Amino acid sequence: MTNPVPIDRAHGGDYPSDIIDCSVSINPLGPPPGAIDAYRAALTRITSYPPPKSAALEHRLATWFGVKPRNVLAANGTTQLIYLLARVLEPARPFVVVPTFSEIANALAGEGLPPEPIFLAPERQYRLDSRHIDGALAEHAGAIFLGRPNSPTGTMVTMLEIGEIAARCERRGCWCVLDEAFIDFVEPPDSAVQMAIQNPRVIVLRSLTKSFAIPGLRLGCVVAADEVVDALRDAIEPWSVNVVAESVGLACLEHADEYLTRTRALIATERAYLAEGLARAAGVRVFSSVANFLMLEVDAETTPGQFGAHMLRHGIAVRDLRTMPGCKVGLYRVGVRNRQDNERLVHDAGKWRN
Repeated sequence: MTNPVPIDRAHGGDYPSDIIDCSVSINPLGPPPGAIDAYRAALTRITSYPPPKSAALEHRLATWFGVKPRNVLAANGTTQLIYLLARVLEPARPFVVVPTFSEIANALAGEGLPPEPIFLAPERQYRLDSRHIDGALAEHAGAIFLGRPNSPTGTMVTMLEIGEIAARCERRGCWCVLDEAFIDFVEPPDSAVQMAIQNPRVIVLRSLTKSFAIPGLRLGCVVAADEVVDALRDAIEPWSVNVVAESVGLACLEHADEYLTRTRALIATERAYLAEGLARAAGVRVFSSVANFLMLEVDAETTPGQFGAHMLRHGIAVRDLRTMPGCKVGLYRVGVRNRQDNERLVHDAGKWRN
């Protein structure tokens, strides 16, 4: 067994209001129309318990995904579902494609199942080499977890590639767990939710938190085959979706397609602007991304975290990736925001070597 993926508890967010927070990757449009009204209306119901399971939200999500309600389980963000999967699946010899969201490895390690890494290599621009998946399967992997698109790298496994990976996992009796928290920002937003219905070994995680700019409420779901979701539903804690989150989630989904179409157009424009602007900064390398964030590599850091400290002194928070498994000193992630904030980010990053 190779060295397991280490625990990493570093996350972005939670900065003072006077800081431009580029450490997180949230929809720059803000919550969609109706979400704030739904939030205020739901406050009158906080003296009542929500239903133990959020059937109304799950039915609405199922309609949006084009699957049966039985195939969807809503929860308090995808993080709760990641920990639930670790607890219910108990996969023998899990593997995690790294770098990726640290809570995947944390959840598995918490269940006494420290995962082994499948490294995304810098020389491949942090793109997945499917031969490494084959290597994990040859080592009797019980589960493989990967991001699609992956954070923080911004790389994306295509539907064709993931179909081939999923088929190989099914033949080996291995779970293929796809974290699609950022899929709504990709053009086109080709999700593997239908694959999860057709292949009993595929499980897809989806986030409403990031897509609809509601991180303070925490809302996500899992899509999988009937028997998988049945097992998860039996094991999840009751009242995992509160009345406010459920009401806002339903409101977000009312006009989700139009809102997310506008979102993807904005992200495409602003990501290109940000990538071009940051690439002009001396000592800054920008990696290609299909998502609403960019991974950067900076040189000339005489001490770890120096670039992050430089940006924070200018009122901008960026995500320092040096403690994330699969990353190194000098790697950072920045979220794509509105033009005004992106201009500030480009301008102040340009002072890094000046």
